[in-house]
Amino acid sequence: MYLYSIIVSLLGLTHLADAARRPKPWEITRLTTFSPTGRPGDSPWSVINITISDPNDSTVSPTICVGKWTWEELPYGKVNACSEVPGGQWAFSMLESDSENPSPTVNFRLRFELRKTDRRYMGTAKFDWDNLSGLCSASGFCSFGLKEEKTPFPVSWYRVHN
Repeated sequence: MYLYSIIVSLLGLTHLADAARRPKPWEITRLTTFSPTGRPGDSPWSVINITISDPNDSTVSPTICVGKWTWEELPYGKVNACSEVPGGQWAFSMLESDSENPSPTVNFRLRFELRKTDRRYMGTAKFDWDNLSGLCSASGFCSFGLKEEKTPFPVSWYRVHN
């Protein structure tokens, strides 16, 4: 009986150790989008602002990512470098949603890339009405952000083998 208890305890510790080694998803702590009115004289630029971090590596600081586009030249597939941080270099691309009503303001996907020395990682996340809230005003501008209850938003990632 005593041996059985020891074996069960060791198996439990092994399971906990495996869970502790399993990497956590990246975390988006801030995401906002803005699209202008389109009126003459107003800025033509739509913008996305993102703050993302890697909770698995304390040497890589959270980074700020910004993308800009106009409705004449949509942002899909364009690689945007994020702010430089110690320990790694982040970049992101906006991808078109696979839904019936894609929009770079409120219905899109993001692909992130993190480069660390000789390693490269990628992750994707989808954003839509389930995790964004906001409005479009009568004047025509639209502004959306990550819902508070969805923050931090997890981004599953994987290592890219060169």
